[in-house]
Amino acid sequence: MSSQSRKKWTGYAITSAIIISLMIITIGIYSFEEENLKNIITKNQVEIQEIITKSISKNISSELELITFELALLAESGQLQDDLGTKESNQLISQTFDRLNSISPTAQILALDKDFKVLSQASKIHNSFVGATVKGLPDLIDSEENKTKSESKILSINTSLFDEPEIAITFPIVNKETNISNGLLLVTLPSSEFFKRHGNIYDVESQFLMVMDENNVLLIHPNMENVGKNFFDDEIQHDISYNSALNEYITHVLEGNLSTVIVTLEDNIGERINSAIPVTVNGKNEFVFGVVTPTQSINQEIDEIIFLTKIQTVFLLMSTIAVLLVFMLKRSQSFKKEKLTVIGQLSSNIAHDIRNPLGTIKNAGVIIEKENNSQNKIISREINRINLSVRRISHQIEEVLNYVRTTPMILKQHSISQTIQEAVDTLDVPPDIKINIPNNDVSIRIDHEKMLIVFVNIVLNAIQSIGKNEGNVTISIRETFSNVTIEFENSGPNIPAKDLKHIFDTLFTTKLEGTGLGLSSCKNIIEQHKGTIHVVTNPVMFSIKLPNEHSNTE
Repeated sequence: MSSQSRKKWTGYAITSAIIISLMIITIGIYSFEEENLKNIITKNQVEIQEIITKSISKNISSELELITFELALLAESGQLQDDLGTKESNQLISQTFDRLNSISPTAQILALDKDFKVLSQASKIHNSFVGATVKGLPDLIDSEENKTKSESKILSINTSLFDEPEIAITFPIVNKETNISNGLLLVTLPSSEFFKRHGNIYDVESQFLMVMDENNVLLIHPNMENVGKNFFDDEIQHDISYNSALNEYITHVLEGNLSTVIVTLEDNIGERINSAIPVTVNGKNEFVFGVVTPTQSINQEIDEIIFLTKIQTVFLLMSTIAVLLVFMLKRSQSFKKEKLTVIGQLSSNIAHDIRNPLGTIKNAGVIIEKENNSQNKIISREINRINLSVRRISHQIEEVLNYVRTTPMILKQHSISQTIQEAVDTLDVPPDIKINIPNNDVSIRIDHEKMLIVFVNIVLNAIQSIGKNEGNVTISIRETFSNVTIEFENSGPNIPAKDLKHIFDTLFTTKLEGTGLGLSSCKNIIEQHKGTIHVVTNPVMFSIKLPNEHSNTE
């Protein structure tokens, strides 16, 4: 073999050796990075999941405490103090039932005498129990530990209406003069609907929630066949193969701690991340709330990324860059999730820490104004200022909550003109601003409550834009065979071009007191209705286009 040939083959050998070496190094690096990436993302998932679990627990606690507060007001009312079965007391119970449904879907309110006979009932789904005696309730109430007869109690009960247990909240009706119990109030809520609604706020699918009451009975579980069963009974323990890590984790949570465990069970989920925390209501642990995430979904996503990157990468340098890009991509997604989680946690803290005392301030203002009876003008003026401030804070809270809530659409035939009028009626319109309501009307299928939020936000923005000047807000409705267009034109200042393209962006606002969520929520709601919303300037006009029902009936 000539010297030239030997050099040629030597070059081939060296090149092949370098390529093989780079491939071996690349495979080794990727194996290490794959494992490292899984560990990082799993750790990050645990942190996010614990934040979500704590936030949902706070939301649940806030709603249950608010329901208990409403029951306390009802129990202390003069109508129920005098007699439980009168027309006036029945009317007051029905009003409280409507308020509770605005807080959380409520099955019924019962007013029972001291012998647990039903004297009054408010319900939209239960049959009438008036005149009947609630059996078994005395034993459940007496079994509650560390409770006095003057305190509320939270139980889980089984009825024939639902396949799963219901949440029951009782509150005694105690005579203020004699301090003797005249009976009690009983509110029931469908447990599945109650807890799953809170999971929806954070896009946690209902099949990955776990809720257990204080008696260790499962109210929600990934395996629906386990609902209504005691976690520590042999049937459930046999299903989980008496897993010691899972049992220790549940015991740790029952002791009042936030806890997370990664376990593998022989079921259709396999390995999963479990995070749980007690739900505390008025200082007592009433439920255990948990979120379950299958690691299979995490690992599958990572495996796909690594596989695609391996195909695209040939040399060591490109391989290293690709791993870094994948890592940065995953971290970017994690930061986005964390940002949304912080918004959700913020809304939870606002609802928990502000909404309840805000209600107390509002009620106190009503009582003071009633006692004043417009005699002292200074008090009346200051009470009016308090009410305006409460209304402003409440609006900002609702903007945040409307943004993070995820509720199903309830489409019904409704008048657009009537909805606009309702929106205007809820606002304090300055005397120098004229709202022109359209004379014509169109009736289409919409979610009335959500569309009301849209109209309130747009009209309120127009009023705030006009400010203290004289101005007009003109609303018009135009109908075609396929669409209905609602236009809101105001005489306020033009929107700068640099702001116009960001007007519907989340957290974008030009107001000192704005949240930047109002118009973003409007856009989401309109898109849920399969419509569009856009804005033009000079003059400023928001235009909403919704599908006309006739186009769907052809």
